[in-house]
Amino acid sequence: MKREPLIRHPKNPILTPEQMPFRCYTVMNSGATLFNDEVLLMLRVEDCERRTRFVIATSKNGIDFKIWDKPIQYPMNQTEKFVGGRLHRFDARITYLEGKYYICHASWLDNYGCVAAMASTTDFIHFEPVPYTSEPSNRNVVLFPEKISGLFARLDRPQGTDGSGHIWVSYSPDLIFWGKSLPVKELPATDWNRAHNGAGAIPIKTEKGWLEIYHATAPTCSSTNYYLGAVLLDLQDPSKVIAAPREYILAAEKDYECMGQTPNVVFTSGAVELPDGTLNIYYGGADTRMCLAQTTVNDLVEFCLNSK
Repeated sequence: MKREPLIRHPKNPILTPEQMPFRCYTVMNSGATLFNDEVLLMLRVEDCERRTRFVIATSKNGIDFKIWDKPIQYPMNQTEKFVGGRLHRFDARITYLEGKYYICHASWLDNYGCVAAMASTTDFIHFEPVPYTSEPSNRNVVLFPEKISGLFARLDRPQGTDGSGHIWVSYSPDLIFWGKSLPVKELPATDWNRAHNGAGAIPIKTEKGWLEIYHATAPTCSSTNYYLGAVLLDLQDPSKVIAAPREYILAAEKDYECMGQTPNVVFTSGAVELPDGTLNIYYGGADTRMCLAQTTVNDLVEFCLNSK
């Protein structure tokens, strides 16, 4: 029997709304990193007004988490201050780069749509916003963990008015001015990644290329389903695809992935490689609860290289 590329953890879901420090509706789509020898998750938590808060949770084993008592007091950047009105932030990604942790996330601005935003921190208590990051409409911003040819690099998903879009790569000398943008255009066209192709976890550098775990959607007769896929990108030019399997690595199948705020969703914003080589992929189930799937970097690289 062919081995599955990802194995769901038997304790799934590992975090639920009932475990949060305040009454809330959902917990999902967390950024993930190693911090002070622990796994740290920056959780997207929607309260019962449907406002999103960022909440920190930490774990020594990457499975059982201690949740911080209060949501993060997160600052506004210049774009958010200028536009004003209601502000909805979500789906953080965390990149450790040059001594700082950079938080990339989406910001929904009233009357303008979705933009990419960024801030840095060293302690996950105090945050320094990057003044400007993108125009609308853009989301799923993922900062590479090292510079490429002397420039910061990011993956993102510019999108049309229908919410569709594809993964692009852009470069910056200072995290403010971005350009040299190209699409990652060689992903295979399959029946599971028809739309909403977006970067998920922070790219992992391997000898074979940048390993990126991404999401995509496809319609069924009753809903639009989310899937996770894996791809290897060229180390010097991430717009070039080294290997991209036609098979997904995870689909919504379990009750906790199929029933909730948004049915049939598996969505990752972060993965952490543990000291023993286990790769923990943290993902939201049905936009309602946090889940965990495990593999190794080597296994996913081999899956990319050897799958049709």
